[in-house]
Amino acid sequence: MKKKLSVFLCTLMCVALASTGCSSGEAEKKADKSGQQLANATVSAPKTFPIVKEKKTLKILSTGEDFEKNEFLKWYEDYTNVHVEWELVPATAAQEKLQVKVASSDLPDVFNNMGIGNAQAVTYGGQGIIIPLNDLIEKYGPNIKRMFEKAPIAKRYAYTPDGNAYTLPMVNESTTESIPKKAWVYKPWLDKLGISMPTTLDEYYDMLVAFKTKDPNGNGKADEVPMAGANPEKNANNEIESFLMQSFLFYDRGTFLSMNGDKVEFDGDKPAYKEGLRYLRKLFSADLIAKDSFIQDRKALTALTENEENSRLGVAMAFYVGHFTVENGPKGRFKEFTTIPPLKGPDGTRRAFDRGTQVLAGKFAISRNCKIPEVAIRWVDWFYNNEEMLASGFHAGLGKEGEGWKKATADQKGIDGRPATYERLIPLDVKTDKHFGLKYPAYENLDFIFAQAASEATSYKEVVGSRETKEKYLPYAVNKVIPNLFYSEDQLAKSGDLKTNVKKVTDTFFVKFVTGTLDIDKDWDTYVKELKNAKVDEYVKVTQEAYDLNNKKK
Repeated sequence: MKKKLSVFLCTLMCVALASTGCSSGEAEKKADKSGQQLANATVSAPKTFPIVKEKKTLKILSTGEDFEKNEFLKWYEDYTNVHVEWELVPATAAQEKLQVKVASSDLPDVFNNMGIGNAQAVTYGGQGIIIPLNDLIEKYGPNIKRMFEKAPIAKRYAYTPDGNAYTLPMVNESTTESIPKKAWVYKPWLDKLGISMPTTLDEYYDMLVAFKTKDPNGNGKADEVPMAGANPEKNANNEIESFLMQSFLFYDRGTFLSMNGDKVEFDGDKPAYKEGLRYLRKLFSADLIAKDSFIQDRKALTALTENEENSRLGVAMAFYVGHFTVENGPKGRFKEFTTIPPLKGPDGTRRAFDRGTQVLAGKFAISRNCKIPEVAIRWVDWFYNNEEMLASGFHAGLGKEGEGWKKATADQKGIDGRPATYERLIPLDVKTDKHFGLKYPAYENLDFIFAQAASEATSYKEVVGSRETKEKYLPYAVNKVIPNLFYSEDQLAKSGDLKTNVKKVTDTFFVKFVTGTLDIDKDWDTYVKELKNAKVDEYVKVTQEAYDLNNKKK
């Protein structure tokens, strides 16, 4: 393994040397080409517009549809004097299209919202397919620099171990996004039955029993579903266990790994995990969890909550109400659910799963074919400053002032109670051509999010989600998530295979243990043996090595 690490480090050193023009003749050609590129366009000073006096054209490959109808993009072309020839592809076909483009050398100037992964960033950057952005950011990207300074975690998603940033991320500091594993209870049932909000696992169990046996919807039928979830592989954060498992241990079902200081640990065989399984089995055996929770989708949850007469569902596991009700729906059910705070575990601990600031890597990259990279970086830099976009009168994610947003009045309060700066006019969940949506690299900083007028009509997810998260979850937030890691292609393939094999074992046995197909105590040794066969120790080892390598280079 030491030998493999040495090879990888040497490879990265070579990439770094090549990018600085200190290597072979090929590297010198790349350096010469970069110099020619910088001479091909004269851009205005950073933060001034238009970007160029004579109109320039960028060819951009992006996910999306009907950009020619987008009002913001039309305005932004006039504002920047940069025309974009868009080549659009459905999000589901992005990876296939990306690979075809790279293989054929038919490269656009820019890749936007194509989901360039960590290994692809290292590989494509090392091969010169996408160019280092370091110097461009330093010279032409003040807003990007500011983003990295205010949200240093973003550097982990942009800068590879060779020291180069080949891609730019999207950063979202929303507290609602950072703690996604929530339990939502139908408050009218609590009120009708005179039940207080549960604070312990025993109280939670008793509440579900009451939902099942005391006819809280009042129709005289035993048709209530105390608790339900959905298949997490297709419905993230709707799994039945993640909220409850936090009462026993820090639990990340995506990896079954966690950080203990600088040490990577596997959690799927710990005694605390076993105790969590026992509790879930107790709920399931008492018919308190919907039997289809392992296979159904969110639509099944919505069918229960939006039942014509009354909600039939007591507790839904979800990130926010729109994942199990109709947000802004005519019945108003979405307003009748409230979150349950983290429950005290066997040792009295209350824990909320905190994944930290949400960063999406690989949102933007410039290819070697781009003759005007300084124009490309100026074009994207503006998206990282919300205040400048508002000042211009046209915000990429909100739209035009007076149509997509308006200035807040003096008496309007923001989400956090401070004076608001702006009010959203188009609800988040409405599809529109008035703005660019979330199809661009952005920095959704917390100050900007909280400066939004607290209007439940247009921003229910952020307004209510932030309040619920801040009041009930943040006091118990624990973040032990494995940070973003750059692997070599060989490491990534190995890690991916190991993760797939280990997850197959954990997921299969989880369902069997909870449903009673297997006995948690009698069949535990078999489970542990299968984990060994799946090379769980190697899975941890490879992740640890990648963590150590990434942190040495930070």
